[in-house]
Amino acid sequence: MNDERRLWVVMALVLGTALAFGPTVMAQEAEEPATDEETTEATEAAEAAEAVESQRKFASEIVVTSQRREELLQEVPIAVSVVTSDELEDIAATDISVLQSYTPNLSIYQGRNQSTTLTAFIRGVGQADPLWGVDPGVGLYIDDVYVARAQGALLDVYDVERIEVLRGPQGTLYGKNTIGGAIKYVTKPMSDTPEGKVTWNPGSFNTQELRAMIAGPIVEGRLRGKASMAWLTRDGYGENRYTGRDVSNKDTLAWRLGLEWLPIDDLSVQLNYDHTEDDAEPLGYKRLQANPLCPIFLGTPCEPFDNNFDTESGLAPLNSTESNGYSLDVTWNISSGLRFKSITAYRETDTENNIDFDTTPAPITDSAPVYFDDQFTQEFQLLYTGSDRWNGVFGFYYFDGEAGGTVKATFVGSTFTTTDGDVGTESYAIYADANVKLADKLTLNLGIRPTREKKTGRAFNVLNTDATFENILLVLADFEDDVTFDSWAPKIGLEYQFNPDVMGYAKVSRGFKSGGYNVRAQSEIFPESALPFDDEVMTVGEIGVKSVLANRSLVLNAAVFYGDYTDIQVSTFTSYDSDGDGEDDAFFGNFLNAGDATIKGVELEYNWASQSFFGLSGFLAYLDAEPDSFLDENEDGFVDTQVITNAPEFTGAIRGNFDWPLFGGLLTASVGYSYRDESVLTNEGGPYPGNSTVPLEPLVQDSYGLLDAWVAWLSPNAKWRLGITGKNLTDEDYLMTGYNLPVFGVVTGSYGPPLTVVGTIEYRFW
Repeated sequence: MNDERRLWVVMALVLGTALAFGPTVMAQEAEEPATDEETTEATEAAEAAEAVESQRKFASEIVVTSQRREELLQEVPIAVSVVTSDELEDIAATDISVLQSYTPNLSIYQGRNQSTTLTAFIRGVGQADPLWGVDPGVGLYIDDVYVARAQGALLDVYDVERIEVLRGPQGTLYGKNTIGGAIKYVTKPMSDTPEGKVTWNPGSFNTQELRAMIAGPIVEGRLRGKASMAWLTRDGYGENRYTGRDVSNKDTLAWRLGLEWLPIDDLSVQLNYDHTEDDAEPLGYKRLQANPLCPIFLGTPCEPFDNNFDTESGLAPLNSTESNGYSLDVTWNISSGLRFKSITAYRETDTENNIDFDTTPAPITDSAPVYFDDQFTQEFQLLYTGSDRWNGVFGFYYFDGEAGGTVKATFVGSTFTTTDGDVGTESYAIYADANVKLADKLTLNLGIRPTREKKTGRAFNVLNTDATFENILLVLADFEDDVTFDSWAPKIGLEYQFNPDVMGYAKVSRGFKSGGYNVRAQSEIFPESALPFDDEVMTVGEIGVKSVLANRSLVLNAAVFYGDYTDIQVSTFTSYDSDGDGEDDAFFGNFLNAGDATIKGVELEYNWASQSFFGLSGFLAYLDAEPDSFLDENEDGFVDTQVITNAPEFTGAIRGNFDWPLFGGLLTASVGYSYRDESVLTNEGGPYPGNSTVPLEPLVQDSYGLLDAWVAWLSPNAKWRLGITGKNLTDEDYLMTGYNLPVFGVVTGSYGPPLTVVGTIEYRFW
């Protein structure tokens, strides 16, 4: 979509919704009786005081829906972190990758070379390869709708009430069983209170971010609406020195529309739609070492550039993702203690892009993938809170989705392959989660989730004769098959309320991620690659404490966990000798169960607010993710697959928070430092191709820290907010991900954003 069309879309959204809400809002204003000057001043003063005080919302007052009902964060016996909309606005967050600096044992970043592809790990559990048909290890939910695929899932931050990050298996509470944890993006609810605002964030690298939202009653008490949008652009951090074009830029247009109908007082029908278009240039991968094949193709070595974001790709800069989501929520309050909810949703995503793995003008390892996916989900919930002795949620969940695509790849200028396939998933599950009070202070937590999931895999992968990809030289795989997985995921726990401000809990829970098929299979050469890979299972024991201490000025939460992680699913690129000369000269993408691991650790979160102007918040986490066994596929004594990635041993953050009354409003500021220990980024193992005595090492990012700061002023009537935010103020260099394909001389990496400064100008209409 070109810039002119984008502008018209933005204007139409804001203007159209304003026209819809405007008459009601003006009518409300007209109905308000006139007041004298003193009363008006008193009202404005009261509103200003309330607006300023709302910015001081204490952590113990945060309400979450982690257990499918509204509860205070401190009352939930789950390791959960929350980042509120105010915090996200203060730090000028662009997308949900900022959660990494606010959540213990979370790794979340832009995957592959697209700015909206999500990679997320919690406590060392996740899925780095966005291969179609493979379930993520960390479940992403927009409100209560599960998002099955990585493409388009690195959500932009707008129209958000809060983001909850639940750590550990969540199968007995959430629609799609999530083995590592869940990220729940909660949008702003609709109400009869008019609300509207526009936010502009200009900054470094020609950053231009525009967000707008308008919401309120259309028919008082019966029909509400909401429209929000985000137009996010930024020049590239680097340049493609071969084409002169930017790389690692931002170019996203997203919007959400919502209507809520209340035909009777106890019934709500809510319709939502969201749309995202990502048209950014590809991510700039840096060569971490010279590619030894460059002199053959180009007559000159391809040395690494000094700039971490510069690349030299010879591929056309094709890179686009478009996603659409529709949901219909029906909530019926049957009685004061019984609520029924139906969630019907459909989502679809289409993606096409070019990936130059070698990042050179030469056709050494070039790929042109086209992905698609669609999903239909239906969930029914019955929530009971009508007894002092017990409460619970009971549900049925259905998922029907298909994901597939085509990848055309060129290797060393003379080998051409086409990977074509898809994976269908049909899943049924019922779940129950109940809390039974055994005594005044002691509660039993019970949960169960049986799941049946059918995967249907199809692959037609061929070796082509030339770069037209029209003629087949050799069929590498041609199969279609299905497999069914059954799982029981239980949970049992106890929580004890030591006093009104201190609660402890202990629980054991299990998570399940179904197996499936490797659509990259080369079954004519490796017959076992057409076989389905198995489920992976995570069983976790956890003990935690949630407390409000020091005269209710300190929130201190801690969790200790121990997990048994079996049949871990990993994606790895395996090299092999295709012509029998004793040298590895080809490779294929393998997806398999790579072994077991023990994952244990400690997490501590704190938030202290003094009675004056200063506070501290942050976290400290320890993670010990040790493999119990590795896969030695060819029995040569070398590890063929590295099991645990994105699992730094120590992570932590500390933020100093400040606020002062100023000019009748409120000045707030924060300085924060986040630390990450050494982390393995890729899944390599075994011997180095061509030299069996040298082990092949994965890419590793050394420990590093990031310094951020922001300052903002909220006007007395809370209409204006002005601020400035600095990110990565020390301009730290750090890798997020990369590729290590030694058979093609490819060792490349993608770096996190450099030092950036962003301003904020926000105006609220009501």
